[in-house]
Order: sequence, then C-alpha cells, then structure tokens
Amino acid sequence: MKNTISRFTLLEVVISLVILSLSLTGMLRLLSHSQSRVARAEEQWREMHMLTQGVEYLMLAGSEEDLHVPDEVFPYPDYLIDCTVEDAEGLPEELKNQENQLPLKKWTISLHRTSDRAERLHVIIDRLELQAKEDDDETE
Repeated sequence: MKNTISRFTLLEVVISLVILSLSLTGMLRLLSHSQSRVARAEEQWREMHMLTQGVEYLMLAGSEEDLHVPDEVFPYPDYLIDCTVEDAEGLPEELKNQENQLPLKKWTISLHRTSDRAERLHVIIDRLELQAKEDDDETE
C-alpha cells in the first residue's frame, strides 16, 4: 500500500494569497472611507450645534439693536455668528400695514469660519417683531 499525502501546489498557494490580499485591501479601503465619513459627520454636527447656540441666544434676546452673541454663550474662537434683520418681502398687499398687526421680520443667521470667512451654515427665520406689553398696561 502506498501512502499518498495530498499537498497544495505552489500555484494554489499564490492564488489564495492574491485573493486574501485583495479582500484585505478592500476592507482597509472601506474602513478608511467610513472613518472620513464619520469625521465629516462629526464636523457637521459640531457646526450645526454652534449655529443652534447662536440662533437660540439671538431669538431669546429678541433685540435688533444688539445682534452680537457674547463669548460666554458662544465660546468658539474659530467661528463667528453673523446676523442680519430686515423686513419680510413678498407678502401679499392685504397683509401689509394692517391694523393691530406686528411687522414680519426676516432674520438671517450665519455661521462663518474665522480663518477664511467662509460661510459654513445659515438659517433664515421669519418672525414677528414682539413689542413690550408694558405700554398697554400703563395706559389702563
């Protein structure tokens, strides 16, 4: 009786190494792309959070005279909040200058990177100009 042992040929070993290297290359490429997508998503989330902080402060302050967000509220030296307030445009004529109607304002709040002054995000808010009710209370 002959004892036959089957062994892999050199060609089979080379082909299996090529397949293994291709699959490892694909996995590493996938890992690299997913890592860059996670970094981009984290940066977008951080910038959206910064813009939200600025918008909340400006909306709660409610004053068109001081449109600056203090450093205590917005402690990000690499970014800047910019705000402009203007009258709303494009309203139908029957809605303009009505009695007992507050004027509609358009607030445009932008997040800029200070290094290149590039606008990263912006939000446009239409809101009513709130007036103090103290004037009405004092007359009664």
